[in-house]
Amino acid sequence: MSLDQLLASYLDLARHLDPLSHPHEAPAEVHARLGRFDLPWLSAQATALKSIANAIEDLEDVEDLDDEVDRTMLIDTVRAEVMRLDDAVGREWADPGLPLRHAMLALDTLMGEDFDAAHEAALRARIAELPGFLGTLEDDDRPAPGFMVEAASRAVEGLAERLDIASERLDDELVGPVLTALALHRDWIAKPARLGGALGIGEEAVEARITLLSPEPVGVKGALRVLELRRAGVERSLVTAADELGYDADWRAALDALPEIAELDPLDRLDAWEEEWSRVADGLTELGGRMPTMPAPPAPMADDRATLGALAVRAWAAAIFEAGRLTQARPVRRLLVAPGLRRGWERSVAAVLRETLVIGSPERRLASAHLALRDNLLAETDLMLQAQRGTAEELAQRAGELAGLDIDSARDMVVAVASEPFEALAAGLAHEGWQGWYAEAGETPIEFLRLATGGGGLAVPLARWALSISEG
Repeated sequence: MSLDQLLASYLDLARHLDPLSHPHEAPAEVHARLGRFDLPWLSAQATALKSIANAIEDLEDVEDLDDEVDRTMLIDTVRAEVMRLDDAVGREWADPGLPLRHAMLALDTLMGEDFDAAHEAALRARIAELPGFLGTLEDDDRPAPGFMVEAASRAVEGLAERLDIASERLDDELVGPVLTALALHRDWIAKPARLGGALGIGEEAVEARITLLSPEPVGVKGALRVLELRRAGVERSLVTAADELGYDADWRAALDALPEIAELDPLDRLDAWEEEWSRVADGLTELGGRMPTMPAPPAPMADDRATLGALAVRAWAAAIFEAGRLTQARPVRRLLVAPGLRRGWERSVAAVLRETLVIGSPERRLASAHLALRDNLLAETDLMLQAQRGTAEELAQRAGELAGLDIDSARDMVVAVASEPFEALAAGLAHEGWQGWYAEAGETPIEFLRLATGGGGLAVPLARWALSISEG
Protein backbone atom coordinates (compact mmCIF):
# COMPACT_ATOMS: atom_id res chain seq x y z
CA MET A 1 0.00 0.00 0.00
CA SER A 2 1.11 3.57 -0.62
CA LEU A 3 1.44 6.28 2.01
CA ASP A 4 -1.72 7.99 0.75
CA GLN A 5 -3.66 4.70 0.91
CA LEU A 6 -2.53 4.15 4.50
CA LEU A 7 -3.59 7.71 5.31
CA ALA A 8 -7.02 6.97 3.83
CA SER A 9 -7.29 3.80 5.94
CA TYR A 10 -6.42 5.73 9.09
CA LEU A 11 -8.91 8.50 8.34
CA ASP A 12 -11.69 5.98 7.70
CA LEU A 13 -11.13 4.36 11.09
CA ALA A 14 -10.72 7.68 12.89
CA ARG A 15 -13.93 9.09 11.44
CA HIS A 16 -15.88 6.00 12.51
CA LEU A 17 -14.55 6.42 16.03
CA ASP A 18 -15.26 10.17 16.06
CA PRO A 19 -17.05 11.70 13.06
CA LEU A 20 -16.06 15.16 14.29
CA SER A 21 -12.36 14.41 13.79
CA HIS A 22 -10.71 15.24 10.47
CA PRO A 23 -13.84 16.90 8.99
CA HIS A 24 -12.04 18.31 5.94
CA GLU A 25 -12.83 16.26 2.82
CA ALA A 26 -14.81 13.76 4.93
CA PRO A 27 -17.65 11.82 3.24
CA ALA A 28 -21.06 13.46 3.58
CA GLU A 29 -22.52 10.56 5.59
CA VAL A 30 -20.08 11.30 8.42
CA HIS A 31 -22.22 14.28 9.41
CA ALA A 32 -25.12 11.99 10.33
CA ARG A 33 -23.18 9.84 12.80
CA LEU A 34 -22.13 10.07 16.42
CA GLY A 35 -18.86 8.77 17.79
CA ARG A 36 -18.46 5.49 19.66
CA PHE A 37 -17.29 5.28 23.26
CA ASP A 38 -18.15 1.75 24.38
CA LEU A 39 -15.15 -0.31 25.46
CA PRO A 40 -15.47 -3.15 22.89
CA TRP A 41 -15.52 -0.61 20.07
CA LEU A 42 -12.55 1.32 21.44
CA SER A 43 -10.57 -1.89 21.86
CA ALA A 44 -11.33 -2.99 18.31
CA GLN A 45 -10.34 0.42 16.97
CA ALA A 46 -7.03 0.32 18.85
CA THR A 47 -6.26 -3.10 17.39
CA ALA A 48 -7.06 -1.93 13.87
CA LEU A 49 -4.93 1.18 14.29
CA LYS A 50 -1.99 -0.92 15.48
CA SER A 51 -2.20 -2.86 12.22
CA ILE A 52 -2.09 0.39 10.26
CA ALA A 53 0.89 1.57 12.33
CA ASN A 54 2.73 -1.64 11.50
CA ALA A 55 1.96 -1.19 7.82
CA ILE A 56 3.30 2.36 7.88
CA GLU A 57 6.51 1.22 9.58
CA ASP A 58 6.94 -1.56 7.00
CA LEU A 59 6.32 0.76 4.07
CA GLU A 60 9.06 0.32 1.47
CA ASP A 61 10.46 2.61 -1.19
CA VAL A 62 10.28 5.77 0.90
CA GLU A 63 13.31 7.43 -0.61
CA ASP A 64 12.00 10.96 -1.05
CA LEU A 65 12.65 13.13 2.02
CA ASP A 66 9.24 14.79 1.72
CA ASP A 67 7.64 11.34 1.85
CA GLU A 68 9.69 10.55 4.95
CA VAL A 69 8.42 13.72 6.62
CA ASP A 70 4.85 12.73 5.81
CA ARG A 71 5.35 9.15 6.97
CA THR A 72 6.72 10.43 10.28
CA MET A 73 3.68 12.66 10.71
CA LEU A 74 1.28 9.82 9.94
CA ILE A 75 2.95 7.26 12.19
CA ASP A 76 3.13 9.75 15.08
CA THR A 77 -0.58 10.52 14.61
CA VAL A 78 -1.55 6.85 14.65
CA ARG A 79 0.70 6.04 17.61
CA ALA A 80 -0.80 8.88 19.63
CA GLU A 81 -4.32 7.67 18.82
CA VAL A 82 -3.43 4.09 19.82
CA MET A 83 -1.97 5.32 23.09
CA ARG A 84 -5.06 7.42 23.78
CA LEU A 85 -7.42 4.49 23.15
CA ASP A 86 -5.32 2.09 25.22
CA ASP A 87 -5.43 4.60 28.09
CA ALA A 88 -9.22 4.95 27.79
CA VAL A 89 -9.78 1.19 27.74
CA GLY A 90 -7.17 0.19 30.31
CA ARG A 91 -7.66 2.69 33.09
CA GLU A 92 -9.74 1.79 36.14
CA TRP A 93 -12.06 4.81 36.01
CA ALA A 94 -14.38 6.35 33.44
CA ASP A 95 -15.26 9.88 32.40
CA PRO A 96 -19.06 9.78 31.93
CA GLY A 97 -19.12 13.35 30.65
CA LEU A 98 -16.80 12.86 27.67
CA PRO A 99 -19.39 11.22 25.37
CA LEU A 100 -21.97 13.82 26.37
CA ARG A 101 -19.63 16.68 25.47
CA HIS A 102 -19.02 14.93 22.15
CA ALA A 103 -22.78 14.76 21.56
CA MET A 104 -23.15 18.47 22.35
CA LEU A 105 -20.43 19.38 19.87
CA ALA A 106 -21.97 17.06 17.29
CA LEU A 107 -25.27 18.96 17.52
CA ASP A 108 -23.56 22.37 17.63
CA THR A 109 -21.76 21.69 14.35
CA LEU A 110 -25.12 21.29 12.62
CA MET A 111 -27.13 24.09 14.25
CA GLY A 112 -25.13 27.11 13.19
CA GLU A 113 -26.13 30.11 11.11
CA ASP A 114 -25.69 28.08 7.91
CA PHE A 115 -28.47 25.62 8.90
CA ASP A 116 -29.98 24.17 5.72
CA ALA A 117 -31.78 21.05 4.48
CA ALA A 118 -28.60 18.95 4.53
CA HIS A 119 -27.86 20.02 8.10
CA GLU A 120 -31.45 19.25 9.10
CA ALA A 121 -31.23 15.72 7.70
CA ALA A 122 -27.92 15.10 9.48
CA LEU A 123 -29.27 16.60 12.72
CA ARG A 124 -32.29 14.29 12.60
CA ALA A 125 -30.03 11.29 12.12
CA ARG A 126 -27.76 12.24 15.01
CA ILE A 127 -30.65 12.90 17.38
CA ALA A 128 -32.32 9.61 16.43
CA GLU A 129 -29.07 7.86 17.31
CA LEU A 130 -28.81 9.41 20.78
CA PRO A 131 -30.93 6.91 22.81
CA GLY A 132 -28.84 3.98 21.55
CA PHE A 133 -25.69 6.05 22.03
CA LEU A 134 -26.58 6.66 25.68
CA GLY A 135 -27.50 3.02 26.18
CA THR A 136 -24.10 1.71 25.11
CA LEU A 137 -22.42 4.03 27.62
CA GLU A 138 -24.32 2.40 30.49
CA ASP A 139 -22.58 -0.90 29.82
CA ASP A 140 -19.43 0.63 31.31
CA ASP A 141 -19.51 -0.27 35.00
CA ARG A 142 -16.18 1.33 35.95
CA PRO A 143 -16.26 3.89 38.79
CA ALA A 144 -16.06 7.59 38.00
CA PRO A 145 -14.21 10.21 40.08
CA GLY A 146 -16.57 12.58 41.86
CA PHE A 147 -15.09 15.61 40.13
CA MET A 148 -15.93 14.12 36.72
CA VAL A 149 -19.40 13.08 37.82
CA GLU A 150 -20.14 16.72 38.65
CA ALA A 151 -18.86 17.75 35.23
CA ALA A 152 -20.95 15.03 33.58
CA SER A 153 -24.07 16.32 35.33
CA ARG A 154 -23.42 19.76 33.84
CA ALA A 155 -22.91 18.13 30.45
CA VAL A 156 -26.34 16.49 30.75
CA GLU A 157 -27.84 19.95 31.26
CA GLY A 158 -25.93 21.29 28.27
CA LEU A 159 -27.10 18.47 26.03
CA ALA A 160 -30.70 18.98 27.18
CA GLU A 161 -30.42 22.66 26.24
CA ARG A 162 -29.22 21.70 22.75
CA LEU A 163 -32.12 19.30 22.36
CA ASP A 164 -34.56 22.05 23.33
CA ILE A 165 -33.06 24.26 20.62
CA ALA A 166 -33.25 21.38 18.14
CA SER A 167 -36.93 20.81 18.97
CA GLU A 168 -37.67 24.34 17.76
CA ARG A 169 -36.23 23.44 14.35
CA LEU A 170 -37.50 19.86 14.15
CA ASP A 171 -40.47 18.13 15.80
CA ASP A 172 -41.13 17.13 19.39
CA GLU A 173 -41.88 13.53 18.40
CA LEU A 174 -38.22 13.09 17.50
CA VAL A 175 -36.72 14.97 20.46
CA GLY A 176 -39.12 13.82 23.21
CA PRO A 177 -37.84 10.21 23.49
CA VAL A 178 -34.26 11.47 23.57
CA LEU A 179 -35.02 13.76 26.52
CA THR A 180 -36.56 10.79 28.34
CA ALA A 181 -33.46 8.68 27.65
CA LEU A 182 -31.25 11.55 28.80
CA ALA A 183 -33.15 11.85 32.10
CA LEU A 184 -32.60 8.14 32.76
CA HIS A 185 -28.94 8.56 31.85
CA ARG A 186 -28.63 11.39 34.38
CA ASP A 187 -29.84 9.01 37.08
CA TRP A 188 -27.28 6.40 35.97
CA ILE A 189 -24.44 8.93 36.18
CA ALA A 190 -25.44 10.00 39.69
CA LYS A 191 -25.56 6.51 41.25
CA PRO A 192 -23.47 6.72 44.46
CA ALA A 193 -22.12 3.20 43.92
CA ARG A 194 -20.27 4.37 40.80
CA LEU A 195 -18.15 6.98 42.59
CA GLY A 196 -14.45 6.23 42.81
CA GLY A 197 -11.10 6.37 41.10
CA ALA A 198 -8.32 8.94 40.90
CA LEU A 199 -7.81 11.15 37.88
CA GLY A 200 -4.63 10.84 35.84
CA ILE A 201 -2.45 8.04 34.50
CA GLY A 202 0.76 8.52 36.50
CA GLU A 203 4.18 9.92 35.67
CA GLU A 204 5.52 6.89 33.80
CA ALA A 205 2.62 6.84 31.36
CA VAL A 206 2.80 10.62 30.97
CA GLU A 207 6.49 10.35 30.08
CA ALA A 208 5.54 8.06 27.19
CA ARG A 209 2.93 10.51 25.92
CA ILE A 210 5.32 13.45 26.08
CA THR A 211 7.74 11.67 23.73
CA LEU A 212 5.07 12.01 21.02
CA LEU A 213 4.44 15.69 21.79
CA SER A 214 7.96 17.06 22.09
CA PRO A 215 11.09 16.45 19.99
CA GLU A 216 13.17 17.01 23.11
CA PRO A 217 13.40 14.37 25.89
CA VAL A 218 12.04 16.80 28.47
CA GLY A 219 10.04 14.40 30.64
CA VAL A 220 7.48 15.53 33.19
CA LYS A 221 9.88 17.69 35.23
CA GLY A 222 11.37 19.30 32.15
CA ALA A 223 7.99 20.02 30.54
CA LEU A 224 6.71 21.58 33.75
CA ARG A 225 9.84 23.72 34.03
CA VAL A 226 9.43 24.94 30.44
CA LEU A 227 5.81 25.89 31.12
CA GLU A 228 6.68 27.66 34.37
CA LEU A 229 9.34 29.72 32.62
CA ARG A 230 6.86 30.69 29.91
CA ARG A 231 4.33 31.67 32.58
CA ALA A 232 6.90 33.91 34.24
CA GLY A 233 7.34 35.76 30.94
CA VAL A 234 3.60 36.17 30.53
CA GLU A 235 3.31 37.52 34.07
CA ARG A 236 5.95 40.14 33.23
CA SER A 237 3.81 41.21 30.27
CA LEU A 238 0.80 41.52 32.58
CA VAL A 239 2.78 43.68 35.00
CA THR A 240 4.03 45.94 32.19
CA ALA A 241 0.51 46.44 30.81
CA ALA A 242 -0.84 47.14 34.30
CA ASP A 243 1.90 49.74 34.82
CA GLU A 244 0.96 51.45 31.53
CA LEU A 245 -2.64 51.60 32.68
CA GLY A 246 -1.65 53.20 35.99
CA TYR A 247 -2.13 50.20 38.29
CA ASP A 248 1.44 50.07 39.67
CA ALA A 249 2.15 46.46 38.54
CA ASP A 250 -1.10 45.16 40.07
CA TRP A 251 -2.35 43.27 37.03
CA ARG A 252 -5.19 41.64 38.96
CA ALA A 253 -6.60 45.08 39.81
CA ALA A 254 -6.15 46.15 36.18
CA LEU A 255 -8.05 43.09 34.99
CA ASP A 256 -10.86 43.80 37.44
CA ALA A 257 -11.07 47.31 35.97
CA LEU A 258 -11.09 46.20 32.31
CA PRO A 259 -14.91 46.30 31.97
CA GLU A 260 -14.67 50.01 32.84
CA ILE A 261 -11.45 50.79 30.96
CA ALA A 262 -12.64 49.03 27.79
CA GLU A 263 -16.38 49.28 28.22
CA LEU A 264 -18.55 46.97 26.14
CA ASP A 265 -22.32 47.21 26.15
CA PRO A 266 -23.70 43.65 25.82
CA LEU A 267 -26.13 44.92 23.19
CA ASP A 268 -23.20 46.20 21.13
CA ARG A 269 -21.12 43.02 21.34
CA LEU A 270 -21.90 41.78 17.82
CA ASP A 271 -21.12 45.13 16.20
CA ALA A 272 -17.98 45.50 18.32
CA TRP A 273 -16.81 42.06 17.23
CA GLU A 274 -17.19 42.98 13.55
CA GLU A 275 -15.25 46.18 14.20
CA GLU A 276 -12.43 44.33 16.00
CA TRP A 277 -12.28 41.72 13.24
CA SER A 278 -11.84 44.50 10.66
CA ARG A 279 -9.39 46.41 12.86
CA VAL A 280 -7.08 43.40 13.18
CA ALA A 281 -7.25 42.74 9.43
CA ASP A 282 -6.36 46.38 8.73
CA GLY A 283 -3.46 46.21 11.20
CA LEU A 284 -2.06 43.06 9.60
CA THR A 285 -2.40 44.63 6.16
CA GLU A 286 -0.49 47.70 7.33
CA LEU A 287 2.30 45.42 8.55
CA GLY A 288 2.51 43.91 5.06
CA GLY A 289 0.12 40.99 5.28
CA ARG A 290 -2.12 39.99 2.38
CA MET A 291 -5.41 39.47 4.14
CA PRO A 292 -8.32 37.69 2.47
CA THR A 293 -11.76 39.23 2.52
CA MET A 294 -13.80 36.94 4.71
CA PRO A 295 -16.65 37.31 7.19
CA ALA A 296 -16.01 37.29 10.90
CA PRO A 297 -16.70 34.00 12.70
CA PRO A 298 -19.45 33.93 15.36
CA ALA A 299 -18.84 36.50 18.08
CA PRO A 300 -17.29 35.11 21.27
CA MET A 301 -18.49 36.04 24.73
CA ALA A 302 -16.50 38.80 26.42
CA ASP A 303 -17.11 41.31 29.19
CA ASP A 304 -14.93 44.07 27.72
CA ARG A 305 -13.77 45.44 24.38
CA ALA A 306 -10.09 44.68 25.05
CA THR A 307 -10.70 40.96 25.45
CA LEU A 308 -12.84 41.00 22.32
CA GLY A 309 -9.93 42.56 20.45
CA ALA A 310 -7.49 39.96 21.80
CA LEU A 311 -9.84 37.21 20.70
CA ALA A 312 -10.09 38.76 17.23
CA VAL A 313 -6.30 38.40 16.87
CA ARG A 314 -6.60 34.72 17.71
CA ALA A 315 -9.52 34.26 15.35
CA TRP A 316 -7.48 35.75 12.49
CA ALA A 317 -4.56 33.51 13.46
CA ALA A 318 -6.87 30.49 13.16
CA ALA A 319 -8.10 31.69 9.75
CA ILE A 320 -4.53 32.16 8.52
CA PHE A 321 -3.58 28.70 9.73
CA GLU A 322 -6.54 27.03 8.03
CA ALA A 323 -5.91 28.88 4.78
CA GLY A 324 -2.31 27.68 4.75
CA ARG A 325 -3.25 24.12 5.63
CA LEU A 326 -6.05 23.69 3.11
CA THR A 327 -3.91 24.79 0.19
CA GLN A 328 -1.34 22.04 0.81
CA ALA A 329 -0.91 19.71 -2.16
CA ARG A 330 0.37 16.80 -0.05
CA PRO A 331 -2.59 14.98 1.64
CA VAL A 332 -0.89 14.31 4.98
CA ARG A 333 -0.14 18.01 5.45
CA ARG A 334 -3.62 19.03 4.34
CA LEU A 335 -5.73 16.48 6.21
CA LEU A 336 -3.82 15.87 9.45
CA VAL A 337 -3.14 18.41 12.17
CA ALA A 338 -0.61 17.68 14.93
CA PRO A 339 -1.92 17.69 18.54
CA GLY A 340 -2.23 21.17 20.00
CA LEU A 341 -0.98 22.80 16.80
CA ARG A 342 -3.97 25.09 16.20
CA ARG A 343 -4.19 26.38 19.75
CA GLY A 344 -0.43 26.72 20.03
CA TRP A 345 -0.38 28.67 16.77
CA GLU A 346 -3.12 31.09 17.86
CA ARG A 347 -1.25 31.83 21.05
CA SER A 348 2.06 32.25 19.21
CA VAL A 349 0.61 34.66 16.67
CA ALA A 350 -0.76 36.78 19.50
CA ALA A 351 2.69 36.70 21.13
CA VAL A 352 4.64 37.78 18.05
CA LEU A 353 2.13 40.59 17.42
CA ARG A 354 2.12 41.79 21.04
CA GLU A 355 4.24 44.89 20.44
CA THR A 356 2.67 45.80 17.08
CA LEU A 357 -0.26 48.01 16.22
CA VAL A 358 -2.39 44.88 15.77
CA ILE A 359 -2.59 44.46 19.53
CA GLY A 360 -2.23 48.19 19.97
CA SER A 361 -3.32 49.54 23.30
CA PRO A 362 -2.18 48.62 26.85
CA GLU A 363 -5.62 47.28 27.70
CA ARG A 364 -5.52 44.90 24.70
CA ARG A 365 -2.02 43.78 25.70
CA LEU A 366 -3.31 43.13 29.21
CA ALA A 367 -6.24 41.09 27.91
CA SER A 368 -4.04 39.19 25.46
CA ALA A 369 -1.51 38.36 28.17
CA HIS A 370 -4.26 37.16 30.49
CA LEU A 371 -5.54 34.79 27.79
CA ALA A 372 -1.96 33.52 27.43
CA LEU A 373 -1.67 33.07 31.20
CA ARG A 374 -4.83 30.99 31.28
CA ASP A 375 -3.60 28.87 28.37
CA ASN A 376 -0.31 28.28 30.14
CA LEU A 377 -2.07 27.25 33.32
CA LEU A 378 -4.29 24.89 31.35
CA ALA A 379 -1.15 23.18 30.06
CA GLU A 380 0.42 23.04 33.52
CA THR A 381 -2.79 21.70 35.05
CA ASP A 382 -3.14 19.13 32.29
CA LEU A 383 0.39 17.86 32.90
CA MET A 384 0.10 17.82 36.68
CA LEU A 385 -3.34 16.18 36.68
CA GLN A 386 -2.27 13.36 34.36
CA ALA A 387 0.99 12.86 36.27
CA GLN A 388 -1.08 12.77 39.49
CA ARG A 389 0.84 15.67 41.04
CA GLY A 390 -2.21 16.94 42.85
CA THR A 391 -5.92 16.28 43.16
CA ALA A 392 -8.44 18.02 40.94
CA GLU A 393 -9.47 20.31 43.81
CA GLU A 394 -5.86 21.16 44.67
CA LEU A 395 -5.07 21.99 41.06
CA ALA A 396 -8.21 24.11 40.74
CA GLN A 397 -7.15 26.09 43.80
CA ARG A 398 -3.65 26.55 42.35
CA ALA A 399 -4.92 27.68 38.93
CA GLY A 400 -7.38 30.10 40.49
CA GLU A 401 -4.71 31.75 42.62
CA LEU A 402 -2.21 32.05 39.77
CA ALA A 403 -4.70 33.32 37.19
CA GLY A 404 -6.79 35.54 39.45
CA LEU A 405 -9.96 33.48 38.87
CA ASP A 406 -12.87 32.59 41.12
CA ILE A 407 -12.97 28.96 42.22
CA ASP A 408 -15.83 28.01 39.87
CA SER A 409 -13.91 29.28 36.84
CA ALA A 410 -10.80 27.49 38.07
CA ARG A 411 -12.73 24.25 38.49
CA ASP A 412 -13.99 24.64 34.94
CA MET A 413 -10.35 24.81 33.82
CA VAL A 414 -9.64 21.49 35.51
CA VAL A 415 -12.74 19.94 33.95
CA ALA A 416 -11.58 21.17 30.53
CA VAL A 417 -8.17 19.50 30.79
CA ALA A 418 -9.56 16.35 32.40
CA SER A 419 -12.07 16.04 29.56
CA GLU A 420 -9.41 16.29 26.85
CA PRO A 421 -6.25 14.76 28.32
CA PHE A 422 -2.99 16.11 26.88
CA GLU A 423 -4.69 18.59 24.52
CA ALA A 424 -3.74 21.67 26.58
CA LEU A 425 -0.26 20.28 27.19
CA ALA A 426 0.17 19.61 23.46
CA ALA A 427 -0.87 23.21 22.74
CA GLY A 428 1.64 24.51 25.28
CA LEU A 429 4.48 22.47 23.79
CA ALA A 430 3.47 23.46 20.25
CA HIS A 431 3.59 27.09 21.37
CA GLU A 432 7.12 26.54 22.62
CA GLY A 433 8.03 25.07 19.24
CA TRP A 434 6.56 28.02 17.31
CA GLN A 435 8.25 30.54 19.60
CA GLY A 436 11.62 28.83 19.29
CA TRP A 437 11.30 28.82 15.51
CA TYR A 438 10.36 32.51 15.46
CA ALA A 439 13.36 33.40 17.65
CA GLU A 440 15.74 31.49 15.38
CA ALA A 441 14.25 32.62 12.08
CA GLY A 442 14.91 36.31 12.71
CA GLU A 443 11.93 37.25 10.57
CA THR A 444 9.40 40.04 11.01
CA PRO A 445 6.04 38.88 12.38
CA ILE A 446 4.38 38.93 8.95
CA GLU A 447 7.31 37.17 7.26
CA PHE A 448 7.21 34.51 9.97
CA LEU A 449 3.48 33.98 9.49
CA ARG A 450 4.10 33.36 5.78
CA LEU A 451 7.00 31.03 6.52
CA ALA A 452 5.41 28.96 9.27
CA THR A 453 2.09 28.30 7.52
CA GLY A 454 3.99 26.56 4.71
CA GLY A 455 4.06 23.33 6.72
CA GLY A 456 0.31 22.82 6.82
CA GLY A 457 -0.74 20.66 9.74
CA LEU A 458 2.71 19.15 10.36
CA ALA A 459 4.09 19.24 13.88
CA VAL A 460 6.50 22.16 14.29
CA PRO A 461 9.75 20.10 14.06
CA LEU A 462 8.43 18.30 10.98
CA ALA A 463 7.32 21.57 9.38
CA ARG A 464 10.81 22.98 9.88
CA TRP A 465 12.32 19.82 8.38
CA ALA A 466 9.94 19.94 5.41
CA LEU A 467 10.69 23.59 4.69
CA SER A 468 14.44 23.02 4.97
CA ILE A 469 14.06 20.30 2.33
CA SER A 470 12.23 22.65 -0.04
CA GLU A 471 14.81 25.39 0.52
CA GLY A 472 17.64 22.92 -0.13
